Amino acid sequence: MDISSGVTSRKNKTGQVPEGHDALQLSDVFNLLQSNEKRLSVRLSAIESTIMDRLLLAESSLEHAHNTISDLKSDLNGIKTELAEVRAENRKSDIISELRSKEFNFLFHGLPTVSSDETPEQSDDVVRSFLTTSLRFPESDLAKISFPNVHRLPKRISALQSSSTSYSQPPAIVVKFVKMKDGNMISKLAARARKFKKNITKHLPRSMQEQRKSLLRKASKLFASGKKIRWKIEGAEYCLYANGEKVLPD
Repeated sequence: MDISSGVTSRKNKTGQVPEGHDALQLSDVFNLLQSNEKRLSVRLSAIESTIMDRLLLAESSLEHAHNTISDLKSDLNGIKTELAEVRAENRKSDIISELRSKEFNFLFHGLPTVSSDETPEQSDDVVRSFLTTSLRFPESDLAKISFPNVHRLPKRISALQSSSTSYSQPPAIVVKFVKMKDGNMISKLAARARKFKKNITKHLPRSMQEQRKSLLRKASKLFASGKKIRWKIEGAEYCLYANGEKVLPD
């Protein structure tokens, strides 16, 4: 813009500029420049204020977003923790339910098979023969004990239940008792059975089987050192105690 356009022409009728006109024109130009400077200053201040407001808003939005993300992360971690606790409780409940379903079951380990397709009746005869012949349990007392369910375990499951991981051993035989007192009475013959390289144990859930196997080596060493060994079911865990002290797995 031509700043001189804002200055009124001061020529006289002859076309000559009167004396003192130069000073007056410079004053007008100065005033005009000063006025423009003020207007530009006001506009610049307004622009700076707008920019600062927007920067503050952006910073506030970023801070809010950061806090929101932090809150979401915290909520997610809380949900993960709760989910893990629920899963653990469900797993514990499942183990206890399985334990109750096998409460009256005992396993006879190491008893020879009659044939590759041994029937439940033949398995029943094998167990009763072992009890009366090898363990010398009275036949008259055994005749009073009913086994409503007797069968061989699959080899893979039997190896997990056994103190040995060898698949060359005959699969264990599951024997279900009607009365717990009968099962407990027969299980007390386990020490005598081990002299024949056989064994009688509780039929445990898979997780407890794994806990037992992880502690067997320690149990053997502790027993050999003369300590009193005791196995105990605590909730969903199968625990080993030596002289009253709980033994932890490696």
